[in-house]
Amino acid sequence: MSDSHLGFQDLNKVDEKGRNIIEERIYSGFIDTIDQIIKQKPDAVVHAGDVFHRERPGIRSLYIFKKGLEKLIDAGIPVIIINGNHDAPKSLAIASPFFIYEGMRDLKMAHQSKYEYFDVDDHRFHCIPYCLDEMKYASEVAKIDLSGRDVLIMHGMVKSMWSERRNDVGEYALDDSFLRSDFDYIALGHSHRRRKVNDNTWYSGSVECFSFDEVWHEKGILLVDLSTQKVCPIDIYKSKYRINYPTIDCSGLSAWDIVSSVFDQCKLDEIKGKIIKCNLKNVDLNQYKKINRSMFSEIRDQCIDLKIDYEFNEEKLMDMQMSGANLSEEFSKYIGEELSKKSFNKELKDKVLKYGSDLMNEVEKARNTEVLNK
Repeated sequence: MSDSHLGFQDLNKVDEKGRNIIEERIYSGFIDTIDQIIKQKPDAVVHAGDVFHRERPGIRSLYIFKKGLEKLIDAGIPVIIINGNHDAPKSLAIASPFFIYEGMRDLKMAHQSKYEYFDVDDHRFHCIPYCLDEMKYASEVAKIDLSGRDVLIMHGMVKSMWSERRNDVGEYALDDSFLRSDFDYIALGHSHRRRKVNDNTWYSGSVECFSFDEVWHEKGILLVDLSTQKVCPIDIYKSKYRINYPTIDCSGLSAWDIVSSVFDQCKLDEIKGKIIKCNLKNVDLNQYKKINRSMFSEIRDQCIDLKIDYEFNEEKLMDMQMSGANLSEEFSKYIGEELSKKSFNKELKDKVLKYGSDLMNEVEKARNTEVLNK
């Protein structure tokens, strides 16, 4: 497993006890994962990094993780952990959060930016935790001495999949040359999407959905048989509390029609306790201006959050862009006429016109850039 991101918060929505709703759901999903693991009775558990969402996790995150570790260890299942870019300290002055778990029986951790290995039964687990120095990875991998039955654990996006990087702080590309075929298995963390990289290498993905970009991902853990290299996915994220609805084409629709279309998608008896996103395209700008937040209050009362993504009619946007093409000229003309009605000296008039024209040029530039970026 990987990328549990304990402590992740979203939307600033709280429950009756004042706790962030999304953070609590992630804790619940983590405990469900631990229970699923125990049912499978594996010989060991590997967590490939980003246990926590922050390098300085809160007390509740630390406690939930400790309870999960204790459940696994009490069930006789040893645990091997490396840190990831999220939970690794970004400064030598900051202590790793994993230090507080040192000394727990059957717990093996690599979290100090250096290669370590641990023997569990007849296999050797080679751990390369997150390193502050990107250039250090190659030297740490070079320290590996294969035993004959070997598992490699690393955290990061491999170069061949760099286009799918997460754009996180401290995100480094892992060289594909690290993914050697002489390992029985390579467990990677960082990508939240379950992916097979090659015959012996997998990203297990996260067990939770952290954004609407991830709603199409399969979420869970991987059960790996090292003797046969058979990998069996086990789904965890089943409640599907993020819903990204298909796009509605709003061509020719009035404001009321658009609102009605959103209500048709968001069945009130299905959205309770969920995070909803509605996608609208070809929205007429004039109709959009007639829509206000209160029109969706019945939906918002049922769900945790409603996000509506508007994509405006391109023709209307181009008209808007063209109408603003001479904004600075129109402004100068208007201000010039107004100033001529007053008894201002020429120097002051020129200063006012220059300041106003420069300001309108910036507005026009930003406006046109926004249109292009849509």
